[in-house]
Amino acid sequence: QRLLVIFIAGAIVYSSGWFMGQLGKGFMPDEDEGRFIVSIKTPLGSSIDYTIDRLQRVEEIIKQHDEVFGLFSTIGTGDRGQVNQGQIYVSLTPRDQRALHQKIILETVRDELASVPGVKAFAAPVPIVGGMRGEPLQFVLKGPNLNKVAELSDQLTKLLQVIPEIGTLDTDLQLDMPQMVLKLDREKTRQVGLDTFSIGNALRVLVGGLDVAKYNDDPGDGERYDIRLQATSLLKTPDDLYRIFLRNRSGDLVRLDSVATLEPKLGAATIGRYKLQYAATFFATPTIPEGDAAEIVMEQAKDILPTGYQIELIGRAKEFGKTVGYIMFAFATGLILVYMTLASQFNSFIQPLIVMTAQPLAIIGAIFGLWLGGNSLNIYSMIGMVLLVGLVAKNSILLIDLTNQLRQQGRSINEALLEACPIRMRPVLMTSLTIIFSMLPAAMATGAGSDTNRPLAVAVIGGMISSTLLTLIVVPAVYSLIEHGLVHIDNVQQHGFKSLWTR
Repeated sequence: QRLLVIFIAGAIVYSSGWFMGQLGKGFMPDEDEGRFIVSIKTPLGSSIDYTIDRLQRVEEIIKQHDEVFGLFSTIGTGDRGQVNQGQIYVSLTPRDQRALHQKIILETVRDELASVPGVKAFAAPVPIVGGMRGEPLQFVLKGPNLNKVAELSDQLTKLLQVIPEIGTLDTDLQLDMPQMVLKLDREKTRQVGLDTFSIGNALRVLVGGLDVAKYNDDPGDGERYDIRLQATSLLKTPDDLYRIFLRNRSGDLVRLDSVATLEPKLGAATIGRYKLQYAATFFATPTIPEGDAAEIVMEQAKDILPTGYQIELIGRAKEFGKTVGYIMFAFATGLILVYMTLASQFNSFIQPLIVMTAQPLAIIGAIFGLWLGGNSLNIYSMIGMVLLVGLVAKNSILLIDLTNQLRQQGRSINEALLEACPIRMRPVLMTSLTIIFSMLPAAMATGAGSDTNRPLAVAVIGGMISSTLLTLIVVPAVYSLIEHGLVHIDNVQQHGFKSLWTR
C-alpha cells in the first residue's frame, strides 16, 4: 500500500494550508513587558491648561487599576512640540504579582479611555524603537496633493472605523488648526506711513516671539539659552490683536485695525511628508495580529485610492513583510545545505530527497501545534520552523543508513526495510523525545519572556511529533517505491525492454 500511504501523507500536507490560513500573522507576539504608553490628543488650538486638565483625567482612570505600579506624564515632548499632545508612560507591577496579562489590561484601558470627553487617548505597547508610537499597525497614505490626501484619509478612516478588528484608529493629519489671517489694505497702509515689513515684524514679535539674545549661567552647564521677546499677557484672544498700535515713519501711533482686518480660518498645524510626498500616517491597535489587519486595510483602500495615491506599511507591519522574505530565504538555504550534506554522505542524488520528505511532514505538525495553542505566525515561530529543517532530518538518516547497510549485506529492499524499521524505532523515539521534553518548559512557561519563547517551542514540538510519527511510515514507503523504480530502470538499461517484458 505504498501509493496509498504517500497519497494520505500528501493529503495531510495539503490540509496544512487551511490551518496556515487560520493562524494570525504578525511581526511579534503580544509580549507582557510590564509597561505601556498612552498617547493623548486634545482638539487643535487647545491651551496647555486644558491639555493638563484632560491629562489628569486620563491619569485618574489609569490609577484605578491595581496592576499599575506608577506613571510618568509629559506634554509637548513629541517631535513637533505641540501643547495639545502628551504621553503617559505606565509601569505595571511584576508579572508574578498580578493575574492579568498586559494585553488584557490594555484592552480594558482602551475601553475606559474612549469615554473621556474632550480628548482622544490611545493605549499601546512600548515601541521597539524609541521616540516612535507603539501601535502594532502603522501605515501611510501618500500622494502628490495635500487636500486630496486629506479627503482620502477621511474616507479611509470612515471605512476602517466600522470594522471591529481594526480597533482604535488615529492619524497625524492636522488640517483644522484655528488661525487668524491678516488682510492688509495696502493703500491705507501707505497713506498712514506704514509698510508691510514693519507690520509683519511687529506681529511676529508680539504674537510669535523673537529671539533677541543668548545667555549662559556662570557657573553653568556650558549651554547657551535663547532669550525670547514675546507679548504673553496682552494678547489672550483674537480680538486683542486690534489693540496693537504701530509707530509710523513720523513717530505717530497707528492702530492695527485701521489698516488691516483679521479673518478666522482653519489651516494646517503640521504637514506630514513621506518619501517626498504629502502623507497622512495612521496608527491602529487591532484586535487581530497586525499582518491580518494590514490585509484588511489594503483591501479597503484599493477601492478608493486613485492613480498616484497609495498605502505603504511602516513599523511592525512593514518589518513582518520583510521578515517573511528573510525567513523564506533562510528556509531555502537550509534545504539546499541539507541536500548537499546528505548527497555527500549517501553518495547519491536521489536518497537525500527521500530523507528530506521529513521536512514537509514536520511543517504540518508545527502549523497544527501553533493553531492548537492559539499562537500566531511571527518571527519566533518562523525561526522554530527553520530549526526543524535540520532537526527532523536525523530520523530519516538513521532509518535509511541502516537500510542501505542491510542491502549491502545481501538483503532485498523490503527485507532491509522490515528489519531496519524496528531496530531504528528506539533511537528515533529517544532522540525525538529528548528534543520535545527539552522544549516543554518553554512551551508551558508563564513568566517573563514566555510570550516570545512559547511560539518557537510549540513549533519545534509540533514538528518533531508529526515528523517522528510519519517518518516511520512515509519514509519507508517512499524509499521502497523509489528504490524499486531505480532497480527496474537498471534492469532496462542492462537487459533492454525485451527482457523486462518477458519477465
